[in-house]
Amino acid sequence: MNNAVEVEPKSSGGRWSLKTSSSCMEEASSLVPSSSDCEKTDQSEIAMVKTFQGAPLYHWYCTLILMLCYGFGELGHFLIGVTSREMAQDVHFGDVGCVTYDVMVETSAAVRCAEIKNSTWCGNITQNGTRYCEWNYTGQGIEYQVLAGPVFIAIFTVMGLVNGILGDRYNRIQILSVNVMFYSVMTLSSGFADVYWLLALLRFGFGAGESACTPLTSSIVVDLFEPRVRGSAMSFFNWGIYFGYGLAFAIGNYLTDANILGMSWRWCYFFAGGPGMIMAVVLYATVREPQRRLNETEIEKRAGEISIGKRIWETIKIFATSPVILMLLVGACFRHSASFCWSYNSQLYFDQYYPGTEVGLAMSLTSIIGGTVGIVTGGILSDVLASRYGVRARLWVLVASQTIAAPLAAGTLFFPPPYAFICLLCAYLFAEMWFGVLFTVLVEFFPSKSRATAISMFIFIINNVGGNAPLIVPPIIDQIGFREALYIVYPGFYLAGAVFFLITQLLLLRHKFPQSSQTTSDENITDPDSEIFGSKRSKL
Repeated sequence: MNNAVEVEPKSSGGRWSLKTSSSCMEEASSLVPSSSDCEKTDQSEIAMVKTFQGAPLYHWYCTLILMLCYGFGELGHFLIGVTSREMAQDVHFGDVGCVTYDVMVETSAAVRCAEIKNSTWCGNITQNGTRYCEWNYTGQGIEYQVLAGPVFIAIFTVMGLVNGILGDRYNRIQILSVNVMFYSVMTLSSGFADVYWLLALLRFGFGAGESACTPLTSSIVVDLFEPRVRGSAMSFFNWGIYFGYGLAFAIGNYLTDANILGMSWRWCYFFAGGPGMIMAVVLYATVREPQRRLNETEIEKRAGEISIGKRIWETIKIFATSPVILMLLVGACFRHSASFCWSYNSQLYFDQYYPGTEVGLAMSLTSIIGGTVGIVTGGILSDVLASRYGVRARLWVLVASQTIAAPLAAGTLFFPPPYAFICLLCAYLFAEMWFGVLFTVLVEFFPSKSRATAISMFIFIINNVGGNAPLIVPPIIDQIGFREALYIVYPGFYLAGAVFFLITQLLLLRHKFPQSSQTTSDENITDPDSEIFGSKRSKL
């Protein structure tokens, strides 16, 4: 076994110290605090290292807490897409049109409210003498798309970079705890907003807080887990997306319909803010900052503390000079755009075309079940492929999963419920393999000295593109219709992402890697950071 190298900041001056430990790793884990002599290691620490998939249970506990923090952030993130109509009608913003007034009557009517373009006809149309439509705010329009996307993304991406840079230098757990508490306060406060500008300001603040989750946690996970299980760990963390997204549909539909104290959608935000506050305290109190891993190649490059400017410059050079990263970035932008365009418009789509449909339960189950199975399967499958064929093999999972998901997503728009939800569930099973696999590839691609910064920059780009992509939906709707627009930006973007992931995979196959003169502890496991950058330690 090669020596594992740990990096830990000294208490003074923020400088870095390096220490190696090979036999300690064999006895327990490279992340169990070690002394100068393995025999002096705290026996209670070693006794604690009960493992699951070869990793200490405590590391999985840390990942669980990080996942829940992320999940409750995603709940606040996507809640706006579920409550947009009620919010718009209360606060007064966005497009106006003919919307459903009485769902039970409309289901048996020959004319749907969404088909009516005239306010007079909308207010007068009846079914058996009962009025079922009204001219009101629809929850759609450019003001809604700006609130859902650009207002959030503008600060989310910038602060994601800032948090990534800070995470490379300071205690990531403390930074993350503060951010989780902050975004939770912003979520809860949104329930009190009564004007559009205040909603925008609070969502802006929410984006600043949630921006810390992915870059910091990705960096933490790579320090907690060995390469053989890193894909599974990243997938488990990223399950928080589907947990939060699915919960948003349940809370957004049922609490709004309950109309507690006549406050409708506001209770959704009151309820969504509390759990995040609790998780911020749990994270700070029970999860300790892991020691940072370095491989042998990086030791040679590291001579004391690396400045922030140099770290950013080295990251930019990787982006600018690597065709692999550029093609992966384009594919991720298309795939991420599909997610944003669908998530911000799915509730509105079913409300418009299939009023009265049990959207809350159906969307919660499909996203949680499909997302869970998809992301776990993707992580495990990519770990198996990586253990047998190297890091490069992970990308085949992205290519295959997105190619299969595209026609299933099209079926979601083509068929009526319940068949639409069956197609959606199947689409999620494949489509949602991507996120955990993508970030596993990234953390193995970038060197640890700038990993959080590089991941933050990657997130900055794909979120700016994907988060603003919903802005193209309203003008496309005006030209060809709502459903037709979603065909382009949902399954169409899935397929475009698959094409660029395939190009990335082919570029990797053409990349020349030097043969290793050494072996790792497991001959089939490829070391992080080494394969892409041609380290001596890579085993092909």
